[in-house]
Amino acid sequence: MGIKKTLGLGVASAALGLSLIGGGTFAYFSSTATSTATFAAGTLKLSSIPETIVNLTNMKPGDYAVRNFALKNDGTLDIKLLTLGTAYNVTDAKGDNASADLGAHFKVKILDSSYTSGPLAGHVLSEISLKDLKAITAYDLILNGAIPGGIAAGDTKNFKVAFEFVDNGQDQNVFQGDGLSLTWTFNAFQGIGEAK
Repeated sequence: MGIKKTLGLGVASAALGLSLIGGGTFAYFSSTATSTATFAAGTLKLSSIPETIVNLTNMKPGDYAVRNFALKNDGTLDIKLLTLGTAYNVTDAKGDNASADLGAHFKVKILDSSYTSGPLAGHVLSEISLKDLKAITAYDLILNGAIPGGIAAGDTKNFKVAFEFVDNGQDQNVFQGDGLSLTWTFNAFQGIGEAK
């Protein structure tokens, strides 16, 4: 091998070695990005107007009274399910009711929004006795027509209820002077989770 070839090979080997050593130190462009997220739970806050159930006095079988209720969603989430819990206590003035329950003689009738006054016929969306309503843990107000579609966040919806002392055509004298104390509890629930 000639000197030129040996020198050429040496220079080539040196260049290759330097390129391998320097290969890890070359410069390149780079970029990074970060993403942050916050998660906040929405709120459900329901208020009822009136907050106390109406006072009905001096009622006799056949009488009815219509009352308006307003339910307001003060939360940030829509109310998609609204149930009603019912509790009542009967005051037996003369102690003669035996097993008779005054709640079985009162009907709750949910009326449509077009009702203004007069006979209830044609305006009743659903009806149930107080006794049966008390037996249902969660009476669905949306399904039974009181609040169709639920209540959007920040919105108020009204519904009308008729309380009727049912005249059953029989002797109801045991209820003279009796009283019934009624408490309604409205329970609001969110809708099904959805993609955000």
